[in-house]
Formats: sequence, structure tokens, C-alpha cells
Amino acid sequence: MTSEPRVLHVNDCASTTVQLVAEAGRRDLPWHYLPLAGRGRTRDWSGPAGRLAYAGAGARWAVELAARAARADLLHVHYASVARHTAWTRRPYVLHAHGTDVRSQQYERRWTGPIREALRDAVAVHYSTPDLAEHVLPHRGDATYFPVPLDLAALPARRGGGGVLFASRWEAVKGLDEQLATARALRAALPADVELTGLDWGPGASAAAAAGVRLLPRRARADFLELLAGADVVVGQGSGMLAASELEAVGTGVPVVAALRPDWYPPSAPDAQPAVLGGTAAWSPSAAERTDAVVEAVRAALADPDAVARDLDGPAWLRRSHDVAAAAERLRRQYRALA
Repeated sequence: MTSEPRVLHVNDCASTTVQLVAEAGRRDLPWHYLPLAGRGRTRDWSGPAGRLAYAGAGARWAVELAARAARADLLHVHYASVARHTAWTRRPYVLHAHGTDVRSQQYERRWTGPIREALRDAVAVHYSTPDLAEHVLPHRGDATYFPVPLDLAALPARRGGGGVLFASRWEAVKGLDEQLATARALRAALPADVELTGLDWGPGASAAAAAGVRLLPRRARADFLELLAGADVVVGQGSGMLAASELEAVGTGVPVVAALRPDWYPPSAPDAQPAVLGGTAAWSPSAAERTDAVVEAVRAALADPDAVARDLDGPAWLRRSHDVAAAAERLRRQYRALA
């Protein structure tokens, strides 16, 4: 389609780029994807030889970026700090904030200037989860919430039987203290034959194991989706919001339990009233009360996972709020307006 702007997506976060570009391909839209230089590489970059190889990979990536950016009308840069590596192309860009970039990295002294410059200079700014508004809007008041897009057809169907699964990594930004408190409370409340599992991922993973969670190795996305679909119940992160892993679990049809902040999921939000047990009703100023609410919701879901899954109907909610087809159409219209 010659009338459609040519867009180069740089970097991928939570498979957002991969899914958007795949949807663009189904629509014959000229969107393309350039991963970062180090994506998928397992070699050690330490030592003189490693540093030389790292520099070489970066130089080759810059040459490829230059060639592909020259053929693009617009860049779509995923993750705010990546804009520092693309700005020299002098192509207009949409900036997509995904989480740690604006929630944490922005406040590190060496990154504050570059990230805020990236926000300022973008022709448009999106942020992927509702908690990021307070970190983006003060510096870019016209930024918009862009719910994580998901390809429902790529999600496996719920099959259950795998007990209780913690979907998120064990890290402070994911509400680590509440995750651990919930794990300890669930281990005390549930029969010994109900297994608690989670990924061996994040600085708090060893504490999760001590709390009674059996840690599983990290895996490719397709295998992780199968892990989600095989759970009886998925426990969401303790931060008060849903990220990609929880949303993917909802999309498989597995009951998801989480306490959600009502100010992040007000009735007017695009993804208001998420299809999870607990939800905004479970949110309390007291962390202990939130933990109790999550534990009771998990017990209720385990009593009849089939009925709870049917009542929540997570895939239908996800289709209304996070469908990649609608997300791609939204971007198509924006790209045309910008170009």
C-alpha cells in the first residue's frame, strides 16, 4: 500500500513489536522491525575481545539502522532509553514507554536527561500500562495510554491442572513484598498437594523459593504461554496493575487473581473492570488486607476453576480491550496523521 507510511519499529518489549508487525503483515502494511544489536546473543561481552566484539556488533547495527531508517517515513521506538541510539538518524519518531524505562531508569542521574529529551522530541508518545501515567505525563502532557496489544489467536486455550502459578518476576517494581507475603499465606492456607510455582527470575526469586514456591526455569514465550494455560489459577503481581504476563494469562481463560488499584482502572479506562478475581474491589490501603483478599480469591477459584473461568470469560474481555487488530488500526491512523 503505497499510501501507507513506511514505519520502522526499533526494539521489542513484551512481544509488543513482534505482534504489531505481524498484524501489519496480515494487513499488507509497510511496517518493519529492527531488533537491538544484542538481542538473542548469548556470548560474553567482557574482556578486551568481548568489548571489541560488542563495539563491532553496535557498528553493524548502526549501519543497518541508517539504511532502514532512510527508507522509512517514521520510526516507532520502543523503550525510552533506546531513542538515544536512534536520534542521530533525524527521522521523526513515536516513542513507546514500556515500564522500567520511565518508572525507574528515568530517575537515575545518567539517564534523566536523555529520557526526558526523548519524551520531549518524539512526535507522539504512548505508555503501555496505566501506572506509567504519573511518570510520563508531567514531561509529555499529550502522551496516551496504549494498552498492551495481544494476538488472541496465538494464545493457547486453558487446560488447567497445574495448581497456582505466580506469573511475574520477583522484583520490587512488581510488588515483591506483596508477592512474597501472598506466597507465604497461600502455602499456609492451601493443602500440601496444591503446588505453588513461579519463574526463577528476578532478585527475589530465592526468597520466593523460601516462601514455598517451586521455581521453574525461564523459557521461550510460546512455552511460557503453555505454562500459563496449564495453571488452575494465576496470581498477578503485587503492584496493583496487570502487565503482559497477567494479560496473557487472562487471554488463555485461566482464572487470574489480583488486587488492582482503582485509580489505574477507573470506570472510564479503556480496560476498565478487568476480568480478574479480586480486581479493584480487593484493593485496600492495607497490604495485609490485600494479601488476605487475594488468598481468599485464590481459594474460591480453586474450589471450581471451570465455573470461575466461565464466569470471568477472560478472552472476551481481552478482545474488547487489548486486541492487536484494534491496536494496529489505531496506530495506522496515527501514522497517517503524523506522516
